[in-house]
This record gives sequence, C-alpha cells and structure tokens, in this order.
Amino acid sequence: MGRDHGFKRRPVAKYEVNAIYARARSKPENLVQQLPAHRKVSATQGWRWFINALQIVRQQPLAWGAMTLFYLLILGALSVIPVFGDLVSALITPLFAAGFVLAADKSERGNKLELSDLFTAFGQIPGPLLLLGAMISGLMLILIVFAVAMGVSGALIGGLFGKALGTTASVTASGGGVVSLGVLALIGGVLVGMAYWFAPTLITLNCITPWQGLCLSLKACLSNWLPLLVVSLVLGVSCLVALLPLGLGLLLWIPVAFVTVYTGWRDVFAERQ
Repeated sequence: MGRDHGFKRRPVAKYEVNAIYARARSKPENLVQQLPAHRKVSATQGWRWFINALQIVRQQPLAWGAMTLFYLLILGALSVIPVFGDLVSALITPLFAAGFVLAADKSERGNKLELSDLFTAFGQIPGPLLLLGAMISGLMLILIVFAVAMGVSGALIGGLFGKALGTTASVTASGGGVVSLGVLALIGGVLVGMAYWFAPTLITLNCITPWQGLCLSLKACLSNWLPLLVVSLVLGVSCLVALLPLGLGLLLWIPVAFVTVYTGWRDVFAERQ
C-alpha cells in the first residue's frame, strides 16, 4: 500500500497532462500558470531521498527489475546504430526518466506496476519531453564546442608564448590553459546536470514547459546543492556495490537512481500537508 509522507501529491490523471499541452499548442498562453515554489532542505535530506527511493523500489522489485532490463535493452539496441542511435537515445532519455517517475508515483498510491508503465510518458507527453532532450543535447554540444575552442585557443597562445619567451613559458602557459579549461568544463557540466535533474519530473508532474523545467530545476539545485551532493555521493558508492554481483545489482540500482529524483522532488517541490 502507498504511504503518507506528509506531502500533498498533485493527482496526475491519465492523459491529463497531454490535454493541457494540447490546449497549449492551440493557444500557448493557456500554459501560463503559477510555477511551483521550491524549498531549501538540509544536507541530510539527500540521504533520505535515497532511502525513500530504495523503499519504493523494494515494494515491487521484480516489476522495477523488468522495466530496467527492458530500458537497458532498448538503449543497447540503439547504441549499435552509428550517430542516429545516440541521437535518438539522447532525445528519449527524458521520456524514460518520466516513466520511472510516474511508476514511482503509481507505486506510492498502492497500485501494482506493469512493464507498460515504463512507456507511460510516450503516450501522455512525448512532445515536451522530446524537446527537453533536444535542449539538453544542445546545451551539451555548446559546452563541448566551447571546451574545444578554448583548448585550441590555449594551444595557440601557448605556442606564441613559447616562441616569444622560450619553452618553459610555453609549457607553463599551456598547463595553465588546460587547468582553466578543465575547471570551466566541470562547472558547465555541473550546471547543465543541475538544470536537468528535476526537469523531467517537473514537466511531468507540474505540467510546465521544458524551459521552465530547466530554470526551476537549476534554481532548486543551486539552493539545495548540499543534499544534492550527499545523494550523488551515496548513489556513486551504491553503484559500485551494485556492480559487484556481475553487475546484476544495476537492475535495481538504476530504478533507485531514477526514483531518487522523484523523492527529491517530493521533498523540495511538493506541497506539505
């Protein structure tokens, strides 16, 4: 049975989200609404997000394992297709993320999960989530292009310094450029990751646009970077443990990772009763 965690979950009826976006396509102003407010929580809540997600997955482990296996098979099949497969994977990943989130919400309501729950978002809100996948892919591409451009510029500057001041100065300039590039790339990657973290869940459960989802997710993650750091470390360590039994533990670790976003959303965005 579902459990009451002291939060008021917004009921998400079947095709309700799809209907909202259908109205928005005809009149975009119909989608304008009050955006969900986020709260700042303590660092220890990151651990609670993980524990709560683990409890949700433990209720129906076979169903979660089956969904994860099918998810991995789809990604594996796409990975053998050069270029196109990677592009499709990037676009549909938010749809699968939303599927896991909706499955978690369904499980918390005391309902039995089915394999088809993995594809719920494909039937309800494919457009906004596909757009989110395209936007994230675009941001990552911009980040890569920026990093490459900075690297080339650093190499050219290092070469110029080398000719003017000698080999030692060239090495120093090049080394400093590499370090600076690495730091900038890391910061950019973290910010993109923060913008994506809650976005699929916000789009799915709060019925907002992809751009609003990215902005709200980034703001919420910046406000809650400590619990986000804690849960990231916990997920990293637990992933290593899941790899030990021939990697079979990933069949349950992957849904726990997805559901952790749901439990985090519930803590940061859901209305308290």
